[in-house]
Amino acid sequence: MSKALQALIPSAPLSDVLVIKDIARKRHLRHLPAEIGAWLAVTTHVRHNHTDYDILLDEGYDSDSARHFVLDDMNDVLRSWRSTRLLDGDEEDEVSVIRRHKPDIAHIHDDDDAFDDEPE
Repeated sequence: MSKALQALIPSAPLSDVLVIKDIARKRHLRHLPAEIGAWLAVTTHVRHNHTDYDILLDEGYDSDSARHFVLDDMNDVLRSWRSTRLLDGDEEDEVSVIRRHKPDIAHIHDDDDAFDDEPE
């Protein structure tokens, strides 16, 4: 995972990288290929910790609308970290990516440390 993160976000602060590694180790991500797990962990971390995403949710926006409104802020953070990938607005959501890479997942539960799109 360290190599995947270093390749993806070479200039990210160590404090962010450590949190992102913790996210990537969660059960719902660790079975994915390192590059995919790293990307999902990075976007989750940036969305919840470097944008107003959670504030927008608290104000009543649905997750798709909130994601739309924070897209530019997320890409600004990713650019500042010299990310090799940016969000384009047409990204597949995390649950779909996880299910596509592990099709035997019947349901992802909030209570079993699985992806729930809540702040870490």
